[in-house]
Amino acid sequence: MQTVFKARRAPAARAALAALGAAGLTWLVPTRARGRAGLASEEPPGKKKAAQSSKDELWHPSWVEATGERTIAQRLRAGSQEGEKMKLFTSWFCPFAQRAWIALEEKGVDYSYVEINPYEVDPQLPGGYTKKQLPIEVKKAMYPDFVKSSPRGLVPAVADPNGDKVWESLHVVQYVDERFDHPPFFLPKGDPLKRAHVRIWSDFVTERMQKNFYMLLMDQDPEKQAAAKGAFFAECRTFAKAMSTDGPYFLGKDISMVDIALFPFWQRFLWVGSHYRGLVMPDDPEFRRLRSWWEACSERPAFKNTLVCRPRLISSYSQYSRNEGTSDYAKNLQSSLSGAKKP
Repeated sequence: MQTVFKARRAPAARAALAALGAAGLTWLVPTRARGRAGLASEEPPGKKKAAQSSKDELWHPSWVEATGERTIAQRLRAGSQEGEKMKLFTSWFCPFAQRAWIALEEKGVDYSYVEINPYEVDPQLPGGYTKKQLPIEVKKAMYPDFVKSSPRGLVPAVADPNGDKVWESLHVVQYVDERFDHPPFFLPKGDPLKRAHVRIWSDFVTERMQKNFYMLLMDQDPEKQAAAKGAFFAECRTFAKAMSTDGPYFLGKDISMVDIALFPFWQRFLWVGSHYRGLVMPDDPEFRRLRSWWEACSERPAFKNTLVCRPRLISSYSQYSRNEGTSDYAKNLQSSLSGAKKP
């Protein structure tokens, strides 16, 4: 189990943490669960700890733990038990990390959950969420095992007891599918064309649907928001027309990587989009197909186990809605908003 990092471990770590403290920044580090989805903090000397658990001063009194928080608590406890388990390095609010989380739940893997907070913490904000990225050197000091598994310090990543380390969301999903070679299969067996289509449409979710949504969320110009919403709806309709009519999931009766790729983002389209941009999905055949897909996925235990407290998730996106995020992902989107070329 990933434990609270102690600044005395190494000179390089002390230097990184001292620099963070000198800048007046705080952070959260996972520890073993204490009844609930326990989170502890490691603060610079002399500073008050920012958080002790999911229901401390950073947990808003209006929030109620959902299935996702209960799953986290269970998996944190699993990490403290004997026996080597696959480690999932993740952040509860990250849709990319949620893909890996769903894959492990769907396969019934006995894994341990290692919470990574890659951002600065502001105790004045609900949950302390800032979306202001910590430098990679600070991440190395705080989360050495994580950065060994994810060289860029981005979630998700998995570390297998056999020594395998895999990062990037869809790569993790495919690794889990092949590492645990039993149903459900995220890429259909024995059908090269269908497997190719699964990869194509999984990429479509990432490159087309979610990017247009985040453009809508982050842009502050109402006219550009309207244009982004139109583009987002168009991409959703294109996706829906590619869905099978033989069952509720993308391929019909069986789930696939496409469903896992889209589910975390559709959750945010519905929850975050409606809250910050008044987003209402149209009522037409394509969106009715997507609605039936969402309802079917939401009833699968593995998917449901990753659904966290709705107001808590919404709060974590307030900086994105004001275009104040400084993560690599936010910076790439900001470049698109300003008309600059992507790096």
